[in-house]
Amino acid sequence: MRKLNLGSGPNSAKGWINYDWGLLPLIGKLRLNTMLVKLGLLDKSYDWKWPKITLVNIKNDLPDEDESVDYIYCSNVLEHFEKYESTAVLKECQRVLKKDGIVRVIVPDLKKLIENYTSADNFNREYFGYNKDQYNGIIGRFKRFFIRGHQWMYDSNSFYELLKEIGFSNIKEYKFRKGELPNLDKLDLEMHKKLCIYYECKK
Repeated sequence: MRKLNLGSGPNSAKGWINYDWGLLPLIGKLRLNTMLVKLGLLDKSYDWKWPKITLVNIKNDLPDEDESVDYIYCSNVLEHFEKYESTAVLKECQRVLKKDGIVRVIVPDLKKLIENYTSADNFNREYFGYNKDQYNGIIGRFKRFFIRGHQWMYDSNSFYELLKEIGFSNIKEYKFRKGELPNLDKLDLEMHKKLCIYYECKK
């Protein structure tokens, strides 16, 4: 059983292979994030205990053979890429999945974000993926090296059409921690429940 967690960050479950890329995953892999928090160079919210990760840039080809993976989990990652980059990642998911293998992809829902509008500040934070106005000065500019802002947002219909265009079958929208993928009690995070779309589909 081979299970991939793409763009895992510090969140995973037992038995999953975690791929991530960038400065923050590297620091997490080296266990340096706690030290940077203590020095005041990172916010306390970054003081996570990271699982074992493999540094893989998923925007390039995945290092897995054709039809070698049973499950793929990818949560709150693709909105940080341009649409053409996300399309390439999903095509790679289709390539490496076994027949009837399942991919679960979670992205913020632009429609829900608009429907839950409360203020411009809150909307901008969710739309861009971070508080852009808080990253000023020398330390602020340093901290921005660890931030991946949103590049392309989706709603339920547009994301369904993307999955369909790529050629996935049995495309189903699920609720938080509901679906066929294992370990959703560990993988699906409460913080994403309110504003996200949850799709599962098969090869």
